[in-house]
Amino acid sequence: MKTAKTKIFLIGFFLAVLTLFSSCAKDSILNPLGDCFGGNWAAQYANELTAWSNAATAYNEDPTPAKCADYKTASKNYLDALREVADCVPTANRAEIDESINEAKADVDKEGCD
Repeated sequence: MKTAKTKIFLIGFFLAVLTLFSSCAKDSILNPLGDCFGGNWAAQYANELTAWSNAATAYNEDPTPAKCADYKTASKNYLDALREVADCVPTANRAEIDESINEAKADVDKEGCD
């Protein structure tokens, strides 16, 4: 699970950094459609990040199959939320972000709950 956790964290961190250095105004070249959640990207995945963090903590403290399944579900929900925010990222980076999210989801799927 450590590899999947690391990838998921890094993807979120990358998007958070982009939030600090990007603008999502309607006239922005980074998002000409103006659909970047009013520039508040982090609010769009905060609940999923909290759920993922709580599930990871619970699983680390008591690694049962049920808590592993909860962790995997929370991981995928967080990654889905990040994918929605990724629409605000410049097109040049979008393919790389999609690939990273897909790889992280595949890593989550590979992890066993036994």
